[in-house]
Amino acid sequence: MMQERITRLAFTLLPPLAIALGVAATVRGDLLPPLPRGLMEAGPWLAALLGAGLALAYGRTRVLVFIGLVLAVYLGAVFQLRPMAYQGAGDPAPALGYALLTFLVPMIAVANSFWTERYHIAMDLGLRLLAFGACAGIGVVLIRQYPDAAEAFLLTIHWPAVHWPGLGMPQVSSWSLLLGLVITGIALVRGPRPFWAAQWVGLLGMGWMLPQLFHAYALPLSATAILIILSLAVIQESFQMAFRDDLTGLPGRRALNERLQRLGRRYAIAMTDVDHFKKFNDTYGHDLGDQVLRVVASHLRKVGGGGRAYRYGGEEFTIVFPGKRAQQCVPFLDELREAIQDYDIVIRDEKNRPEDRREGRARRGQGRGQTVSVTISMGVAERDAEHPDPEAVIKAADQALYRAKEGGRNRVCTHEG
Repeated sequence: MMQERITRLAFTLLPPLAIALGVAATVRGDLLPPLPRGLMEAGPWLAALLGAGLALAYGRTRVLVFIGLVLAVYLGAVFQLRPMAYQGAGDPAPALGYALLTFLVPMIAVANSFWTERYHIAMDLGLRLLAFGACAGIGVVLIRQYPDAAEAFLLTIHWPAVHWPGLGMPQVSSWSLLLGLVITGIALVRGPRPFWAAQWVGLLGMGWMLPQLFHAYALPLSATAILIILSLAVIQESFQMAFRDDLTGLPGRRALNERLQRLGRRYAIAMTDVDHFKKFNDTYGHDLGDQVLRVVASHLRKVGGGGRAYRYGGEEFTIVFPGKRAQQCVPFLDELREAIQDYDIVIRDEKNRPEDRREGRARRGQGRGQTVSVTISMGVAERDAEHPDPEAVIKAADQALYRAKEGGRNRVCTHEG
């Protein structure tokens, strides 16, 4: 499971990280040719329109708010930090405003990320804007009422040993950014998703682009890249919702249909069914039934022989073996069946369920708690003259599965033409 999570994390994080690193390399190496100023500055707005359109289409209010945060930091850098740097010391109000912005943005981004999307998109967006706008408004009021205290908190270097002037923001703002990266990083590791990867890379990108204040195109290019990363996250998550089963994490029926259209002339298909699953559900409840499906799916994901598992529906799964004959698949399917048969699932009374995972593992090691095991039956068929297309092969594999059920279950049967 750990290896699977690391793999998912790598595939989720690498695309947005590659875009961010590409932008960083472009800026550092001055790789872009001279471009019209208006064209470069239009990039963030065009990318924001694209991201907002996708977010509205798919009901992603969290992404909409994050787009607003990226634009706020970009505009704050262009219209507050850059003029302050050109003019030198003077009125502290712009510096306080920018410090408040960079201090609040990571905190609002984290709160927005963990705020689930439960209501109608207009109500959800309105509540978020009201809550976060209130936070910003309170900050502005405090700055105006207590400017000396605000300056002492926001602009003072409290701990010189860990201050990095090159970051381009006050120390408390850098702490806020670091805390936001840690929290979203933990969420990304625990549940690798394009959304969390985009949030983490987006926060990192906003922190990176601020020191590039006087570069010809660093600010608009960085903001554009972050907004494109957010847009890609919406597309990726929508794709996963359509093609991946939420319960088991396996590709779903739609993904299977897509794969069946791209098979060659030689392939085998196995149909898999959890034995006595309805009785198991009636006896132990649907929660444990869902756990069984996840356990079975985690084993099916490891099938050898070049096979790829899909959730067909209910307790049924499909395994596609490109370039294989049915008999060639039997050893891999038998190995899979035996691994599931030997896996013990612990049943605990909900009232006595340990809160700590270590305690749960200790109890399991002491033999406490009832355990159950499940078995699967499998039928496999191959493409031949009598079964010239995937639909016919699936029907033949279903017939072989029926024979496996009739023959006593917990076995693999091949179709006999």
